Amino acid sequence: MVRVAAAILVLLTAGTSAFAQDSKAIIETFQRNFVRSSLGTKLELLREAAGYEGVDMGPLYETAVSFVLGNASLLESDLVLRDIAIVSAQMLRKYKYTPAAEALWDLFQTFRDNAVRVPILEALGETARDNPRLIERLNAYLGAQTTLFRSGAQPDYPTLEACIEALGKLGDGSSFPVLFSAYVAGYRAEVTQKASAALAALKGDYHGYLIQVIERNTALEKRAALDAGLANPTFTGDQRAALAEAALAAGVAYSSGNPVEVEAVREMRYKAVRELTERKWQRASPVAIRHFYDVLTLFNRSQAPKSALLEAVACLGAMGTPEAAQTLSLYLQLINTETEQGKVFDEQIVLSVIRNLGILGDKVAFDYLLYIGYLRYPDTVKKAAKDALQNLKW
Repeated sequence: MVRVAAAILVLLTAGTSAFAQDSKAIIETFQRNFVRSSLGTKLELLREAAGYEGVDMGPLYETAVSFVLGNASLLESDLVLRDIAIVSAQMLRKYKYTPAAEALWDLFQTFRDNAVRVPILEALGETARDNPRLIERLNAYLGAQTTLFRSGAQPDYPTLEACIEALGKLGDGSSFPVLFSAYVAGYRAEVTQKASAALAALKGDYHGYLIQVIERNTALEKRAALDAGLANPTFTGDQRAALAEAALAAGVAYSSGNPVEVEAVREMRYKAVRELTERKWQRASPVAIRHFYDVLTLFNRSQAPKSALLEAVACLGAMGTPEAAQTLSLYLQLINTETEQGKVFDEQIVLSVIRNLGILGDKVAFDYLLYIGYLRYPDTVKKAAKDALQNLKW
Protein backbone atom coordinates (compact mmCIF):
# COMPACT_ATOMS: atom_id res chain seq x y z
CA MET A 1 0.00 0.00 0.00
CA VAL A 2 2.87 2.39 0.86
CA ARG A 3 4.59 1.71 -2.48
CA VAL A 4 1.34 2.38 -4.36
CA ALA A 5 0.73 5.63 -2.49
CA ALA A 6 4.31 6.69 -3.27
CA ALA A 7 3.78 5.92 -6.95
CA ILE A 8 0.64 8.04 -6.95
CA LEU A 9 2.49 10.87 -5.21
CA VAL A 10 5.22 10.80 -7.86
CA LEU A 11 2.61 11.02 -10.59
CA LEU A 12 0.79 13.88 -8.91
CA THR A 13 3.95 15.94 -8.31
CA ALA A 14 5.67 15.45 -11.67
CA GLY A 15 5.80 18.30 -14.20
CA THR A 16 2.52 19.09 -15.90
CA SER A 17 4.17 19.35 -19.32
CA ALA A 18 5.37 15.76 -19.02
CA PHE A 19 1.84 14.64 -18.20
CA ALA A 20 0.44 16.52 -21.15
CA GLN A 21 2.96 14.84 -23.42
CA ASP A 22 2.31 11.34 -22.23
CA SER A 23 -1.14 10.92 -20.65
CA LYS A 24 -1.20 7.34 -21.90
CA ALA A 25 1.81 6.52 -19.75
CA ILE A 26 0.12 8.05 -16.72
CA ILE A 27 -3.02 5.98 -17.24
CA GLU A 28 -0.98 2.83 -17.73
CA THR A 29 0.89 3.51 -14.49
CA PHE A 30 -2.38 3.75 -12.59
CA GLN A 31 -3.64 0.60 -14.28
CA ARG A 32 -0.49 -1.37 -13.38
CA ASN A 33 -0.67 -0.26 -9.77
CA PHE A 34 -4.37 -1.15 -9.68
CA VAL A 35 -3.70 -4.66 -10.94
CA ARG A 36 -0.87 -5.27 -8.47
CA SER A 37 -2.47 -3.85 -5.34
CA SER A 38 -4.67 -5.46 -2.69
CA LEU A 39 -8.43 -5.00 -2.72
CA GLY A 40 -8.44 -2.16 -0.20
CA THR A 41 -5.58 -0.41 -1.93
CA LYS A 42 -7.34 -0.69 -5.28
CA LEU A 43 -10.20 1.36 -3.85
CA GLU A 44 -7.77 3.91 -2.41
CA LEU A 45 -6.02 4.23 -5.77
CA LEU A 46 -9.30 4.79 -7.60
CA ARG A 47 -10.27 7.52 -5.14
CA GLU A 48 -6.88 9.18 -5.53
CA ALA A 49 -7.18 9.06 -9.31
CA ALA A 50 -10.62 10.67 -9.07
CA GLY A 51 -8.95 13.90 -8.00
CA TYR A 52 -6.44 13.84 -10.81
CA GLU A 53 -7.04 16.57 -13.40
CA GLY A 54 -5.85 16.92 -16.96
CA VAL A 55 -6.10 13.30 -18.15
CA ASP A 56 -9.15 11.26 -19.14
CA MET A 57 -8.95 8.40 -16.65
CA GLY A 58 -11.76 6.47 -18.30
CA PRO A 59 -9.53 3.49 -19.19
CA LEU A 60 -8.51 3.09 -15.54
CA TYR A 61 -12.09 2.89 -14.35
CA GLU A 62 -12.99 0.56 -17.19
CA THR A 63 -10.19 -1.69 -15.91
CA ALA A 64 -11.72 -1.49 -12.44
CA VAL A 65 -15.14 -2.48 -13.78
CA SER A 66 -13.60 -5.48 -15.54
CA PHE A 67 -11.99 -6.47 -12.23
CA VAL A 68 -15.32 -6.26 -10.41
CA LEU A 69 -17.06 -8.33 -13.07
CA GLY A 70 -14.33 -10.96 -12.93
CA ASN A 71 -14.52 -11.32 -9.16
CA ALA A 72 -18.17 -10.65 -8.35
CA SER A 73 -19.01 -14.34 -8.06
CA LEU A 74 -16.28 -14.81 -5.43
CA LEU A 75 -16.70 -11.52 -3.56
CA GLU A 76 -20.39 -10.89 -4.12
CA SER A 77 -21.08 -9.51 -0.64
CA ASP A 78 -17.76 -7.70 -0.20
CA LEU A 79 -18.36 -4.02 0.61
CA VAL A 80 -15.02 -2.93 -0.82
CA LEU A 81 -15.81 -4.53 -4.17
CA ARG A 82 -19.17 -2.78 -4.11
CA ASP A 83 -17.47 0.56 -3.44
CA ILE A 84 -15.04 -0.06 -6.31
CA ALA A 85 -18.05 -0.55 -8.58
CA ILE A 86 -19.68 2.67 -7.32
CA VAL A 87 -16.56 4.84 -7.68
CA SER A 88 -15.86 3.40 -11.13
CA ALA A 89 -19.39 4.12 -12.33
CA GLN A 90 -19.27 7.66 -10.96
CA MET A 91 -15.99 8.40 -12.71
CA LEU A 92 -17.01 6.81 -15.99
CA ARG A 93 -20.00 9.12 -15.87
CA LYS A 94 -17.71 12.10 -15.22
CA TYR A 95 -15.51 11.27 -18.21
CA LYS A 96 -18.47 10.16 -20.37
CA TYR A 97 -16.31 7.22 -21.31
CA THR A 98 -18.41 5.46 -23.96
CA PRO A 99 -16.11 2.42 -24.48
CA ALA A 100 -17.12 1.22 -20.99
CA ALA A 101 -20.88 1.37 -21.63
CA GLU A 102 -21.31 -2.35 -22.34
CA ALA A 103 -19.30 -3.28 -19.24
CA LEU A 104 -21.44 -0.92 -17.18
CA TRP A 105 -24.56 -2.75 -18.30
CA ASP A 106 -22.98 -6.05 -17.29
CA LEU A 107 -22.22 -4.47 -13.92
CA PHE A 108 -25.85 -3.36 -13.61
CA GLN A 109 -26.98 -6.94 -14.12
CA THR A 110 -24.46 -8.21 -11.58
CA PHE A 111 -25.61 -6.08 -8.62
CA ARG A 112 -29.13 -5.80 -7.18
CA ASP A 113 -28.26 -3.14 -4.61
CA ASN A 114 -29.67 0.22 -5.72
CA ALA A 115 -26.67 1.94 -4.09
CA VAL A 116 -24.69 0.41 -6.95
CA ARG A 117 -27.35 0.36 -9.63
CA VAL A 118 -28.21 4.05 -9.42
CA PRO A 119 -24.69 5.35 -10.19
CA ILE A 120 -24.41 2.75 -12.96
CA LEU A 121 -27.59 4.04 -14.57
CA GLU A 122 -26.40 7.61 -14.15
CA ALA A 123 -23.21 6.62 -15.97
CA LEU A 124 -25.14 4.89 -18.73
CA GLY A 125 -27.09 8.09 -19.23
CA GLU A 126 -23.80 9.67 -20.30
CA THR A 127 -22.03 6.73 -21.97
CA ALA A 128 -24.76 4.86 -23.89
CA ARG A 129 -25.48 7.61 -26.41
CA ASP A 130 -25.76 6.33 -29.98
CA ASN A 131 -25.75 2.76 -28.66
CA PRO A 132 -29.09 1.31 -29.85
CA ARG A 133 -28.49 -2.06 -28.21
CA LEU A 134 -27.98 -0.59 -24.76
CA ILE A 135 -30.86 1.83 -25.15
CA GLU A 136 -33.06 -1.10 -26.10
CA ARG A 137 -31.97 -2.94 -22.94
CA LEU A 138 -32.74 0.08 -20.79
CA ASN A 139 -36.13 0.38 -22.48
CA ALA A 140 -36.82 -3.29 -21.81
CA TYR A 141 -35.84 -2.92 -18.16
CA LEU A 142 -38.16 0.04 -17.63
CA GLY A 143 -40.99 -1.68 -19.49
CA ALA A 144 -40.60 -4.80 -17.35
CA GLN A 145 -40.65 -2.75 -14.13
CA THR A 146 -43.86 -1.02 -15.15
CA THR A 147 -45.48 -4.34 -16.02
CA LEU A 148 -44.49 -5.74 -12.60
CA PHE A 149 -45.83 -2.60 -10.91
CA ARG A 150 -49.17 -3.01 -12.62
CA SER A 151 -49.32 -6.61 -11.41
CA GLY A 152 -48.96 -5.40 -7.82
CA ALA A 153 -45.19 -5.62 -7.25
CA GLN A 154 -43.49 -2.87 -5.28
CA PRO A 155 -40.81 -1.19 -7.43
CA ASP A 156 -37.27 -0.29 -6.46
CA TYR A 157 -37.96 3.42 -6.72
CA PRO A 158 -34.36 4.77 -6.70
CA THR A 159 -33.37 2.41 -9.53
CA LEU A 160 -36.61 3.07 -11.42
CA GLU A 161 -36.17 6.82 -11.24
CA ALA A 162 -32.51 6.59 -12.26
CA CYS A 163 -33.45 4.51 -15.31
CA ILE A 164 -36.08 7.06 -16.35
CA GLU A 165 -33.62 9.92 -15.96
CA ALA A 166 -30.97 8.02 -17.94
CA LEU A 167 -33.37 7.47 -20.82
CA GLY A 168 -34.27 11.15 -20.76
CA LYS A 169 -30.59 12.10 -21.00
CA LEU A 170 -30.03 9.66 -23.84
CA GLY A 171 -33.01 11.25 -25.61
CA ASP A 172 -33.64 8.41 -28.05
CA GLY A 173 -37.10 8.31 -29.61
CA SER A 174 -37.36 4.55 -29.15
CA SER A 175 -37.83 5.19 -25.43
CA PHE A 176 -41.13 7.02 -25.90
CA PRO A 177 -43.49 4.02 -25.49
CA VAL A 178 -41.90 2.80 -22.24
CA LEU A 179 -41.56 6.30 -20.80
CA PHE A 180 -45.17 7.00 -21.68
CA SER A 181 -46.18 3.75 -19.98
CA ALA A 182 -44.33 4.86 -16.86
CA TYR A 183 -45.97 8.28 -17.09
CA VAL A 184 -49.50 6.88 -17.03
CA ALA A 185 -48.86 3.81 -14.84
CA GLY A 186 -49.89 5.42 -11.57
CA TYR A 187 -46.48 5.57 -9.93
CA ARG A 188 -45.92 8.05 -7.13
CA ALA A 189 -45.76 11.71 -8.12
CA GLU A 190 -41.95 11.93 -8.24
CA VAL A 191 -41.75 9.14 -10.80
CA THR A 192 -44.52 10.60 -12.92
CA GLN A 193 -42.76 13.97 -12.93
CA LYS A 194 -39.46 12.39 -13.96
CA ALA A 195 -41.18 10.45 -16.73
CA SER A 196 -42.81 13.66 -17.98
CA ALA A 197 -39.43 15.44 -18.01
CA ALA A 198 -37.80 12.51 -19.81
CA LEU A 199 -40.54 12.47 -22.45
CA ALA A 200 -40.02 16.18 -23.07
CA ALA A 201 -36.28 15.59 -23.52
CA LEU A 202 -36.64 13.01 -26.30
CA LYS A 203 -35.55 13.96 -29.78
CA GLY A 204 -37.82 13.30 -32.75
CA ASP A 205 -41.46 13.35 -33.75
CA TYR A 206 -43.73 13.66 -30.70
CA HIS A 207 -46.82 13.20 -32.85
CA GLY A 208 -45.40 10.03 -34.35
CA TYR A 209 -44.47 8.72 -30.90
CA LEU A 210 -48.05 9.13 -29.71
CA ILE A 211 -49.29 7.17 -32.72
CA GLN A 212 -46.80 4.40 -31.81
CA VAL A 213 -48.30 4.23 -28.31
CA ILE A 214 -51.82 4.08 -29.75
CA GLU A 215 -50.83 1.28 -32.09
CA ARG A 216 -48.66 -0.79 -29.70
CA ASN A 217 -49.37 -0.14 -26.03
CA THR A 218 -52.04 -1.25 -23.60
CA ALA A 219 -55.66 -0.12 -23.76
CA LEU A 220 -55.31 2.46 -20.99
CA GLU A 221 -52.14 3.84 -22.57
CA LYS A 222 -53.81 4.08 -25.98
CA ARG A 223 -56.54 6.22 -24.50
CA ALA A 224 -54.06 8.35 -22.57
CA ALA A 225 -52.00 8.93 -25.72
CA LEU A 226 -55.06 10.13 -27.63
CA ASP A 227 -56.00 12.42 -24.74
CA ALA A 228 -52.47 13.83 -24.62
CA GLY A 229 -52.39 14.41 -28.36
CA LEU A 230 -55.77 16.10 -28.60
CA ALA A 231 -54.84 18.31 -25.66
CA ASN A 232 -51.58 19.40 -27.29
CA PRO A 233 -52.02 23.01 -28.47
CA THR A 234 -49.14 22.78 -30.95
CA PHE A 235 -50.73 20.08 -33.12
CA THR A 236 -52.44 21.10 -36.33
CA GLY A 237 -55.95 19.99 -37.24
CA ASP A 238 -54.53 17.37 -39.60
CA GLN A 239 -52.27 16.01 -36.86
CA ARG A 240 -55.19 15.74 -34.47
CA ALA A 241 -57.25 13.98 -37.12
CA ALA A 242 -54.43 11.55 -37.87
CA LEU A 243 -54.20 10.70 -34.17
CA ALA A 244 -57.94 10.16 -34.02
CA GLU A 245 -57.81 7.93 -37.10
CA ALA A 246 -55.05 5.82 -35.52
CA ALA A 247 -57.01 5.57 -32.29
CA LEU A 248 -60.20 4.49 -34.05
CA ALA A 249 -58.30 1.93 -36.14
CA ALA A 250 -56.62 0.53 -33.02
CA GLY A 251 -59.94 0.53 -31.22
CA VAL A 252 -61.95 -1.41 -33.80
CA ALA A 253 -59.16 -4.01 -33.98
CA TYR A 254 -58.86 -4.36 -30.20
CA SER A 255 -60.12 -7.42 -28.39
CA SER A 256 -60.01 -8.14 -24.66
CA GLY A 257 -61.95 -9.92 -21.98
CA ASN A 258 -60.98 -7.29 -19.41
CA PRO A 259 -63.98 -5.00 -18.76
CA VAL A 260 -61.76 -2.08 -17.73
CA GLU A 261 -59.76 -2.30 -20.95
CA VAL A 262 -62.88 -2.73 -23.09
CA GLU A 263 -64.39 0.40 -21.55
CA ALA A 264 -61.18 2.38 -22.04
CA VAL A 265 -61.07 1.45 -25.72
CA ARG A 266 -64.74 2.34 -26.21
CA GLU A 267 -64.19 5.76 -24.66
CA MET A 268 -61.18 6.24 -26.92
CA ARG A 269 -63.22 5.29 -29.99
CA TYR A 270 -66.04 7.67 -29.12
CA LYS A 271 -63.60 10.53 -28.56
CA ALA A 272 -61.82 9.73 -31.83
CA VAL A 273 -65.09 9.71 -33.73
CA ARG A 274 -66.00 13.16 -32.45
CA GLU A 275 -62.62 14.50 -33.57
CA LEU A 276 -62.89 12.90 -37.01
CA THR A 277 -66.38 14.33 -37.43
CA GLU A 278 -65.17 17.82 -36.58
CA ARG A 279 -62.20 17.52 -38.96
CA LYS A 280 -64.17 15.83 -41.78
CA TRP A 281 -61.19 13.49 -42.17
CA GLN A 282 -62.14 11.48 -45.27
CA ARG A 283 -59.12 9.21 -44.98
CA ALA A 284 -60.76 7.57 -41.98
CA SER A 285 -63.89 6.56 -43.92
CA PRO A 286 -63.17 2.77 -43.97
CA VAL A 287 -62.54 2.59 -40.24
CA ALA A 288 -65.49 4.91 -39.51
CA ILE A 289 -67.73 2.43 -41.35
CA ARG A 290 -66.39 -0.46 -39.30
CA HIS A 291 -66.96 1.54 -36.14
CA PHE A 292 -70.54 2.31 -37.18
CA TYR A 293 -71.42 -1.37 -37.66
CA ASP A 294 -69.81 -2.27 -34.33
CA VAL A 295 -71.74 0.41 -32.47
CA LEU A 296 -74.99 -0.51 -34.22
CA THR A 297 -74.57 -4.11 -33.09
CA LEU A 298 -73.84 -3.05 -29.53
CA PHE A 299 -76.76 -0.60 -29.53
CA ASN A 300 -79.15 -3.33 -30.67
CA ARG A 301 -77.91 -5.43 -27.74
CA SER A 302 -78.35 -2.50 -25.33
CA GLN A 303 -74.59 -2.41 -24.81
CA ALA A 304 -73.96 1.04 -26.28
CA PRO A 305 -75.79 4.32 -25.65
CA LYS A 306 -77.88 5.95 -28.34
CA SER A 307 -75.51 8.91 -28.28
CA ALA A 308 -72.70 6.65 -29.53
CA LEU A 309 -74.82 5.51 -32.48
CA LEU A 310 -75.83 9.07 -33.33
CA GLU A 311 -72.17 10.12 -33.26
CA ALA A 312 -71.22 7.19 -35.49
CA VAL A 313 -73.91 8.25 -37.99
CA ALA A 314 -72.69 11.87 -37.90
CA CYS A 315 -69.13 10.71 -38.48
CA LEU A 316 -70.21 8.90 -41.67
CA GLY A 317 -71.99 12.05 -42.77
CA ALA A 318 -68.76 14.00 -42.30
CA MET A 319 -66.70 11.54 -44.33
CA GLY A 320 -68.13 12.67 -47.65
CA THR A 321 -67.35 9.38 -49.39
CA PRO A 322 -69.51 7.10 -51.56
CA GLU A 323 -68.80 4.22 -49.17
CA ALA A 324 -70.18 6.20 -46.22
CA ALA A 325 -73.28 7.10 -48.23
CA GLN A 326 -73.79 3.46 -49.20
CA THR A 327 -73.54 2.40 -45.55
CA LEU A 328 -76.12 4.91 -44.32
CA SER A 329 -78.42 4.17 -47.27
CA LEU A 330 -78.46 0.48 -46.41
CA TYR A 331 -79.20 1.30 -42.79
CA LEU A 332 -82.10 3.53 -43.85
CA GLN A 333 -83.38 0.70 -46.03
CA LEU A 334 -83.36 -1.58 -42.96
CA ILE A 335 -85.22 1.01 -40.88
CA ASN A 336 -87.81 1.44 -43.64
CA THR A 337 -88.33 -2.31 -43.89
CA GLU A 338 -88.78 -2.69 -40.14
CA THR A 339 -91.14 0.31 -40.04
CA GLU A 340 -93.21 -1.17 -42.86
CA GLN A 341 -93.47 -4.37 -40.80
CA GLY A 342 -94.88 -2.41 -37.90
CA LYS A 343 -91.80 -2.25 -35.71
CA VAL A 344 -91.24 0.81 -33.54
CA PHE A 345 -88.56 3.18 -34.82
CA ASP A 346 -86.51 5.77 -32.98
CA GLU A 347 -87.34 9.14 -34.52
CA GLN A 348 -84.09 10.77 -33.40
CA ILE A 349 -82.02 8.06 -35.08
CA VAL A 350 -84.09 8.15 -38.27
CA LEU A 351 -83.76 11.93 -38.49
CA SER A 352 -80.01 11.70 -37.96
CA VAL A 353 -79.61 9.15 -40.76
CA ILE A 354 -81.73 11.23 -43.14
CA ARG A 355 -79.95 14.47 -42.29
CA ASN A 356 -76.52 12.94 -42.83
CA LEU A 357 -77.58 11.39 -46.12
CA GLY A 358 -78.57 14.88 -47.17
CA ILE A 359 -75.15 16.15 -46.13
CA LEU A 360 -73.48 13.43 -48.17
CA GLY A 361 -75.69 14.24 -51.16
CA ASP A 362 -75.06 10.92 -52.85
CA LYS A 363 -77.81 9.75 -55.21
CA VAL A 364 -77.43 6.20 -53.89
CA ALA A 365 -79.86 7.26 -51.14
CA PHE A 366 -82.60 8.38 -53.54
CA ASP A 367 -84.87 5.31 -53.45
CA TYR A 368 -84.70 4.94 -49.67
CA LEU A 369 -85.38 8.63 -49.00
CA LEU A 370 -88.24 8.64 -51.50
CA TYR A 371 -89.83 5.55 -49.94
CA ILE A 372 -90.17 7.35 -46.60
CA GLY A 373 -93.12 9.29 -48.06
CA TYR A 374 -95.11 6.04 -48.41
CA LEU A 375 -94.59 4.81 -44.86
CA ARG A 376 -96.17 5.69 -41.54
CA TYR A 377 -93.58 8.18 -40.45
CA PRO A 378 -94.50 11.48 -38.77
CA ASP A 379 -94.42 14.70 -40.76
CA THR A 380 -91.06 15.69 -39.23
CA VAL A 381 -89.42 12.62 -40.75
CA LYS A 382 -91.12 13.04 -44.12
CA LYS A 383 -90.11 16.68 -44.32
CA ALA A 384 -86.51 15.80 -43.46
CA ALA A 385 -86.53 13.20 -46.25
CA LYS A 386 -87.80 15.77 -48.77
CA ASP A 387 -85.09 18.22 -47.72
CA ALA A 388 -82.43 15.52 -48.07
CA LEU A 389 -83.72 14.57 -51.54
CA GLN A 390 -83.24 18.14 -52.66
CA ASN A 391 -79.57 17.96 -51.61
CA LEU A 392 -78.76 14.92 -53.71
CA LYS A 393 -76.27 15.51 -56.50
CA TRP A 394 -77.03 14.07 -59.95
